[in-house]
Amino acid sequence: MKEVTMTIKLPLFEPTKLKQEMYQTMRNEFSRLLNRALDIKRTNPKIAVTDIDKLLKQDSILPTTTQQEARKLALSRYDDWKKNQKTKSFPRFKEKQTILFNNQNWHFRYDNGYLKLGIPTIEGRLTLEKYVPVRTNEYTSFWVHFLLNGEMDKTNKYYDSSFEQIIDIKKGNGQLYEKKKRWYFAFSITLTVKEKENTDETEKSVGVDRGLRMIAVAGCGQTGEYKIFNGRYLGHIRRKYHRLRKQLQKAKNMKALKWLENKEQRIIDYWNHVISKKIIRFAEQIGAKTIKLEDLSGIRKMKRHWKQSNRNIHSWAFYDLEIKIQYKAKLKGLKVEYVDPYKTSQECFQCGKVKKTNRRGPLYTCSCGYKKQADVNASFVISTRPSIAG
Repeated sequence: MKEVTMTIKLPLFEPTKLKQEMYQTMRNEFSRLLNRALDIKRTNPKIAVTDIDKLLKQDSILPTTTQQEARKLALSRYDDWKKNQKTKSFPRFKEKQTILFNNQNWHFRYDNGYLKLGIPTIEGRLTLEKYVPVRTNEYTSFWVHFLLNGEMDKTNKYYDSSFEQIIDIKKGNGQLYEKKKRWYFAFSITLTVKEKENTDETEKSVGVDRGLRMIAVAGCGQTGEYKIFNGRYLGHIRRKYHRLRKQLQKAKNMKALKWLENKEQRIIDYWNHVISKKIIRFAEQIGAKTIKLEDLSGIRKMKRHWKQSNRNIHSWAFYDLEIKIQYKAKLKGLKVEYVDPYKTSQECFQCGKVKKTNRRGPLYTCSCGYKKQADVNASFVISTRPSIAG
């Protein structure tokens, strides 16, 4: 058995002005309690948790459970600072802090066909009238339905037969936050997945090479099969939206600028979903058990070595694609591992020679006679490299 954790984000459905003002008040108070708890702990490092809770309760309007979440977060930051105080300054929380809720203190219910959320607030005891509606789409509806009913809606387009490997679903903690003048509730779910038995003596792996011209190339060095995902369309989108942003910034049209940014983000998010799904399907089709990714945690630090403009590197969501590959692979019973990205584009898959001039634009040519599309060669190299800790 293994566990997969996912995060679901739901926008609140047109909260009233009074509700929004209440959430803002709660958010400000939550931030104040975080810093208050830090100061208490710093002044008296040996103070008991129960005594901190009593001090926070004296002058706070937040529900007790929310006060306790503030204390937990503050103490975790304090402990982290204590271990690294030689290199870290004492933590302080900014305003507009996300409000946290324990998994036992938030609830969903359906009311006249609408999904509603119940959370502890400063309005007092939670009653059915205080539940607020949230927006769902077909994707989020699938997981919420599964969470509430313990059954999958097999008519939903996001249902997949491989989900039958999921034997349990549990809700995790939730959080309420504001982003670009809209309020959201996000929560985690943990899925317990039955692992597939490995009957193959030689386990196949798919290597995924991510880039700018080619969004991703998935290849298996053992079989020689590969799949290319061209980045031409998204490159056009990035250039188009960059020009539009410059025009809107010049015109100081901030409302249109925010709308544009949201639209571009939705387009990229959609294509990351599509690409990650096809990569997983490709791995299944060739019988691979593992997907290998380059460890690109330092990609932003490497931008000075790239010829493309900074906006291309920062606008392409490498990490977002990685996250989608991770959780979709786990749901299918596939492993995700990481490899050293050092010179994967310069190494010859056939003979192992590493030479910078072997890669000339889209073609990789080695003195050993091996020729291949450069990104395909890199994906083959990634698929056969030894894994490192991810």
